Amino acid sequence: KFCPNVGCIAILGRFERSDSLPKGLAAMYTLFSVLVTACQATALSPELQAGVQGAMLLSAALPEHGPTPTPELKNKMAKAGSVVYTAYQLLQNAEGSVEEAQEKARTGTRLQGAASNLATGEMTLQRASALLQDGKRMKNQVTNSFQNSADPLGAPPEAPHSWDATDAMVRRASAKEHALHERITDMKSSLRRAGVSLMSVASEKTEKLSGGDPVMDKEEDAMVAFLSKY
Repeated sequence: KFCPNVGCIAILGRFERSDSLPKGLAAMYTLFSVLVTACQATALSPELQAGVQGAMLLSAALPEHGPTPTPELKNKMAKAGSVVYTAYQLLQNAEGSVEEAQEKARTGTRLQGAASNLATGEMTLQRASALLQDGKRMKNQVTNSFQNSADPLGAPPEAPHSWDATDAMVRRASAKEHALHERITDMKSSLRRAGVSLMSVASEKTEKLSGGDPVMDKEEDAMVAFLSKY
């Protein structure tokens, strides 16, 4: 059986626990306050009981907003997004090198230059892949921390819309990474069938990078070590 006293107090308590009252319901809150006083003073008429029951149903239908991430988690997710975006930019650079290599290979007369561009593209791809993995790891750590911090009996946590953008960038970067791996693998096979020695690219790169600069020497060592795997 409906208990008007308990019903009124329960409704009012629901709104009092809210951080902020939804726009347009301030008048309803005032009405509930009056009803609580009336409930405590005397029994409600059947008409007023029906009105309170309807208000209770409306209250139950209102969405409950879950917790949002702390500023610390927001900052960590922003850093993860920055890492993923940097990786995506590197993937675009790698794609440019691969496209240039493919264009040279189409002519059939600049195959050695195509091999050089391909090697540059693959090295850039490796750097991008490492950054992308770091960004994914950072993003997943933040997401797990946020989910685990929520009350399992309360409303589900609500992530900012900006986090959806980070997820979308991860998917785009992962798709580009996979496509580039396939393009590079196919082109390496094509160059080998054309009789191009990819190892000979190492000497050409060494000559261009030499000059006594410690940074350039480091890049030279990395290039030679990379090309030695061909």
